[in-house]
Amino acid sequence: MNKAKSDNTMFDYLAQVFMVFGIAMMCLVVFSVVFGDAAKGYSTMFTLGKEGVSIETIVQYFLLIVVIITLRFLFFTDALIKKMSLTLRTVLMFTMTIVAIAAFIIMFGWFPATEWFAWVMFIVCFAVSAGISTFISALKEKADTQKMQQALERMKRENV
Repeated sequence: MNKAKSDNTMFDYLAQVFMVFGIAMMCLVVFSVVFGDAAKGYSTMFTLGKEGVSIETIVQYFLLIVVIITLRFLFFTDALIKKMSLTLRTVLMFTMTIVAIAAFIIMFGWFPATEWFAWVMFIVCFAVSAGISTFISALKEKADTQKMQQALERMKRENV
């Protein structure tokens, strides 16, 4: 791999990490303001109640985002996996993401791991956010494809 491509990939990776981290933090801040005081004794994520998010939780979220974006790069670039279908890559990516999040939930006590309702709510929230991100990704892919098609048509017209 040439150095320019490698640098570009590293910047893409870091951009993804910080973009997703920023969105996750904004969601966590909103949840803290809305539910923080009620969840204060229930979840380690809300130890400060509606006053904010602890440094501990911020670092945990950052580490989780690094794991998720690493999984995304592994499954959706041809760096390691070259001949796997997009559907299988997507299923494996979401499966590994759920496993990673579940591990963080258990390790850091984000909610009581023995309460089934908390897990149901986690799955619902994950499904909604995964659905929204998949939809946005599909829209972006469609827009990128359309731009490429227009550029190709323009090049064809110029070469005629």
